[in-house]
Amino acid sequence: MQIKKDEIQKKILAVAEKLFIQRGYENTSMKQIADRSNISKSNIYRYFSSKEEIYEALVSNARADLINTSYRFFTPDFIEKYTPDKCDEISAVLAKLLSRHHSGILIMLRSSVGADRKLIEELIMNRFIEACPLKDEGIKKLISKLIIFGLTDILLNHSDEKSIANELNALICYHYMGLNGVKERNVDRANSQKG
Repeated sequence: MQIKKDEIQKKILAVAEKLFIQRGYENTSMKQIADRSNISKSNIYRYFSSKEEIYEALVSNARADLINTSYRFFTPDFIEKYTPDKCDEISAVLAKLLSRHHSGILIMLRSSVGADRKLIEELIMNRFIEACPLKDEGIKKLISKLIIFGLTDILLNHSDEKSIANELNALICYHYMGLNGVKERNVDRANSQKG
């Protein structure tokens, strides 16, 4: 009997995961989860007390790893001495994190008003951008939105670690070095592959 209960719980989580990614957490109801999983709404409540509990089951590990990773890289000391090899280092570690928690982080990013979306925005604003000397709050918010858009696009279009790392590397290089930095990075990579 326990196996059947585990299967039902996994089915609920799988359906909710897809709906949260497609529609966003705020635009997904327990009725929609019940309908798509062919499990009655009352039966879903036997496994999860609320939609929030389902959400937590899907994102809690991703959130914890994201916060821990941010302490490693998003420091003024690390970012002030920014070089292209640090871009490679950051993108490799973040790609591993994003591929390991692909769905959880994507759910967090696709949530338009949730606390986790705000958490990601704050991590980007307070760590990633604050390490750079910008005083204009409007520009910081704009950069944060652009980075979140880029991360969301990467995760919607890529799920394997290698392609996430490549796309992330370009996004991070662009953030720190601008278009010329991305151009130089691509030239350097092409030259190293030839030689």
